[in-house]
Amino acid sequence: MEEDEKLRCEMRAHMFKAMAHPVRMFFLEKLREKPWCVCELAVEAGIPKSAASKHLTQLREAGLVDDEKTGTRVEYRLTAPCVLEMASCAEGTVLENRRKRLGI
Repeated sequence: MEEDEKLRCEMRAHMFKAMAHPVRMFFLEKLREKPWCVCELAVEAGIPKSAASKHLTQLREAGLVDDEKTGTRVEYRLTAPCVLEMASCAEGTVLENRRKRLGI
């Protein structure tokens, strides 16, 4: 494997690892609608603000979201909406294949 291929694959794996949690996927879907602050997302997900912040940090480190600070308020926005389109496409394909296997 060439060095550039290795780096590309590592970056992709890092992004997918960041998305590999239901709460983080929920946050990505909410952020598609509009920017949200940590406290609002925590309430929406029914989790403590500290847990929401950790999830958002993982998404930010993977480059999927960005944050903007205004005083003490931190708002997050989705930077890569295409990941949700990709997830929807994959989900549809997987469900269709399951239906075919089950004869539904």
